[in-house]
Amino acid sequence: MTVLVILTFAAAGVIDYSLNTYRNTQRQVFMDQAKEIADSEMEFLFYAWKSALLLKNSVASVSTDDATGPLVANGFASYSAPGNQSAAMVIPTTPTAANVPFSSAMAGAGWQVARSVVYNKVSGTGDGSAQGLIPGSQQQTGKNYYFTAETMATLSSPLWGTVTVHSGRHFVYSSTSLYQYAVFYQGNLELAAGGNMTITGPISTNASAYVGSQPGYTLTVSDSFYYFQDFNGAADPLTGETQRLEGSGALDDPVYNPNPEAAAPANQAAQRAQQVIKMASQSSFIGGVDVAADIANYPSAYTNLQGVVDPNEVYRAVIAPPPTDANGNLIPEDPVVADSRLYNTAGLLITVTEDSSGVNHVHYGYASSNAATLSAYDTAITTTETALGVHIVPTVRTLEADPRELIAGTNGVNLTTLDVGALNAVLQTVMPANATLQTAYNGVVYVHDNTNNANVPTSPQAPGAVNGVLLQNGATTPNFSDPNGNPLGFTVVSNNGVYVKGDYNTTQITLPSVGQVNNPAAVMGDAITAVSQGWTPSSTLAPISARQSNADGTSPTMTINAAILTGNTPSTTSTNSGGVQNLVRMIEDWYDPVGSGSGLTLVLNGSLGQLFTSKYFTGKYVGNGINPIINDRVYLQPKTRTFDYDTAFKTRTPAGSPTTTNFYRGDFFFW
Repeated sequence: MTVLVILTFAAAGVIDYSLNTYRNTQRQVFMDQAKEIADSEMEFLFYAWKSALLLKNSVASVSTDDATGPLVANGFASYSAPGNQSAAMVIPTTPTAANVPFSSAMAGAGWQVARSVVYNKVSGTGDGSAQGLIPGSQQQTGKNYYFTAETMATLSSPLWGTVTVHSGRHFVYSSTSLYQYAVFYQGNLELAAGGNMTITGPISTNASAYVGSQPGYTLTVSDSFYYFQDFNGAADPLTGETQRLEGSGALDDPVYNPNPEAAAPANQAAQRAQQVIKMASQSSFIGGVDVAADIANYPSAYTNLQGVVDPNEVYRAVIAPPPTDANGNLIPEDPVVADSRLYNTAGLLITVTEDSSGVNHVHYGYASSNAATLSAYDTAITTTETALGVHIVPTVRTLEADPRELIAGTNGVNLTTLDVGALNAVLQTVMPANATLQTAYNGVVYVHDNTNNANVPTSPQAPGAVNGVLLQNGATTPNFSDPNGNPLGFTVVSNNGVYVKGDYNTTQITLPSVGQVNNPAAVMGDAITAVSQGWTPSSTLAPISARQSNADGTSPTMTINAAILTGNTPSTTSTNSGGVQNLVRMIEDWYDPVGSGSGLTLVLNGSLGQLFTSKYFTGKYVGNGINPIINDRVYLQPKTRTFDYDTAFKTRTPAGSPTTTNFYRGDFFFW
């Protein structure tokens, strides 16, 4: 009997132990499932948060805790603060794409899931961001916006009790101007300095770099140099290779010196190893855009002039109008790419069109306006022009024979002039009294001639001409501030080629607690050509010796204080791109104008970027030699060509600056 009692108690103990073990095991199963659900919801939360920001919803609106914000618009069925239990969202028994888009399929009956994204605004700043290093980047600086993301998964069961798992993670959204670089190239970066040159800011290329100087000169690199494929012909920069991409003759290796004012480090191999960095992946110069997916999903939107689907059309989007069909109807495209188009967001849109009768039309508006406000905008500006006796666009579609394009078979350039000084006068007069202009103007001026030259047979330039914009009288650029008192800067963008005449943006502005600084400016176009103050459109038809003169009393130095974003003509087996030193093109005698012996100096102070291949200005680079097609030279290089990186771009960027974006997920935490 005693044995039987013992066995009974033992069996009961075993059963109780087994039940407890089973209960604990099942509870752990539910805990594991809850954790997976919470983690899954965190991934979805990251996706929704990132999508909202890519579509340029304001950062502050992402933290709105309701059911109508941008996260909801991006498939977030609902969201609420995880800490607020009463506001938790109940997942339906059978989740579907309709009622719980992108949510965890593991969330079954009875599970409650709550998610939140809270914007941790930094106090004392206009937009709540913090200026500093970008997490996980190549030591770039930019604006960091901090968020706290939290999720919670809960199940209440009469058998297993209440199981709750909290999961948290810190998100960082970083916005960094492309002008954080002194030089940046989407394609191969070539630089064969024909004079002493120092580049003081970081350099980056998403392809290979072939850099150095012609024998007898010195190229000094003072900051980091990032490359993706090869450096001077080798995968490893420590080999010290000095090859060119095309052409003959080795280049002299750059001098690596973080302090150009002092003697360069003696151990150049060791210094090169510190400054030249091979990237594990390409930089995202068009952040958040999957170029391969876009050309696959939107072939009609990203087709070039030859009817071929082309990634270059995605990269050119920053300067190009939206894609349209033959009837002028918009073609669907990636909304993120659409948001990157400065045409769509410009504060002033100047459109030039020649109709089939040969009559030219100039209209002012802004891209996001409706017909009524556009008309009011146009009227306000044209009325002010009349009152002041100035014209923002003094000449329209005058013929200019760019010799580089002439060699390429182009009949000429239909050149429209934008008088920056007149624009400044008009804006300074009309803005204070016009609320519409005050709200719409953001420092970005998009100007383009959208005439299809094949449709204007009465024009002497048709059909083999291209369209261009000449910026003149640009020493003083418009200077307005945002609501926080920061300078908007001034950016001119065109789908056409852009010519910059004479000194540009050399009049400084005054900032409180800072003093005199350059107005943050940028010029973006299909191709950008610097022409001297003495240049006229008709002078390009004359021999090169007469294309430039200092006889007008202008300074022998021309200075452009601006970021440059443009295209180039890539090197081939028979041509070369002209390199960084010729990214800003020239068509004059800069070396010895009119036999004066003085020569001109071209100073570029800002940032230089090649993001795409030129679409319309396709003339290949030609050097200083005589070209048989025109029986003359295209240009003679300046005796001195100086490039300085404007470090102020790290903190004050021009209006509408294209940005790289970074979405960083910090470590998990529990709350």
